[in-house]
Amino acid sequence: MKRSTLGLLLSCALVSGAGYAAPVQLSSFGNLPDDTEVNGFHGTFLYGQTGTVNGVDMPILGYTEMDKLNGLELGVGGDHIRNGMNGMALNLFNWHGGEDNGLNIGLANQLGNLNGASIGLYSGTANMTGLNLGLANTTANATGWNLAGLGNYSTGNITGLNTVGLGNDTEGSIYGANIVGVGNYTGGEVKGVNVAPLNWTAGNTQGLNVSLLNHTADVQGVNIGALGNWSEGKITGVNAGIVNVSGDVTGLNVAGFNKSGNMTGANISALNWTGDVTGFNMGAINLSHDVTGMNLGAFNVANNVTGMNLGVVNMSTGSSTFDFGLLNSASATNFQIGLVNVTNNLEGLQIGLINVATNAAVPVLPIANFHRSF
Repeated sequence: MKRSTLGLLLSCALVSGAGYAAPVQLSSFGNLPDDTEVNGFHGTFLYGQTGTVNGVDMPILGYTEMDKLNGLELGVGGDHIRNGMNGMALNLFNWHGGEDNGLNIGLANQLGNLNGASIGLYSGTANMTGLNLGLANTTANATGWNLAGLGNYSTGNITGLNTVGLGNDTEGSIYGANIVGVGNYTGGEVKGVNVAPLNWTAGNTQGLNVSLLNHTADVQGVNIGALGNWSEGKITGVNAGIVNVSGDVTGLNVAGFNKSGNMTGANISALNWTGDVTGFNMGAINLSHDVTGMNLGAFNVANNVTGMNLGVVNMSTGSSTFDFGLLNSASATNFQIGLVNVTNNLEGLQIGLINVATNAAVPVLPIANFHRSF
């Protein structure tokens, strides 16, 4: 009696276990056997649906749906894995929810969160850690390498390398390298390297920004635009281009044309148009507010100059310390040396062919002097 009862219990357990996990399951609009879990092999022809597959899944000329895959999928068709995969899926197209840990290869991949690699003509993921390779890639946050032949579109941040043949559109920030054949758009900030014929960064840039045309907010580092740089914020570092337009600059501003706020450092251009300059202002034409340092150009126009004003024509609407040029004009000055010197108040020495000083503290030299008092 006891042996019969024990045998009955063992038989029930085996039947129950067999109903829960089948070693082999074949599907074609139905499952044989009709189990929800497979530990071994699952094959699909045309259409199949099951629960979890632990082992190998093989869809042949069909489409398979399952809850989860732990293992390997090899097929000529497509799949929909609702809760992600641990392993590898090689198929014509892969559609996965949840989280994938491993490798996906297909003509088109649309995945949930990915830890691993996704390779396809189209490769789309939620958050990605690893490699995303395709002609066109979409992702949320990406950590690793996002590589596309045509374009990358990211709704989140990129940490690592974002490279593409045509364009990168990143709604978040770049922490690493953003390199593209045509254009980069970054909705957040860039910390690292931003290289493209056209870079448009809505936020700040820290690092290296290289392009034909650059747009950014603040720049800390190097901003190089072959045609021009447009920075709506401040520049701290090097700003180099044919045309530079920015807020305040601390460092080096080099261009055919520089338009900036206040300048601290060196401003070098054919035409410099700035606010206050502290340092060195060199250009064929320098237009600035107050200059503390040296103003060197064929034509210099400033308000107050504390230092040296050296040019063919020097014009200061306020005061200047030292003017040296063919034509020097200042409201008040200490020293003026030129062919023609004109000032209202002269505190020091004026040397020229024609000297005009309304109020002079000392005599003016030499040939033609026009002054009211010494």
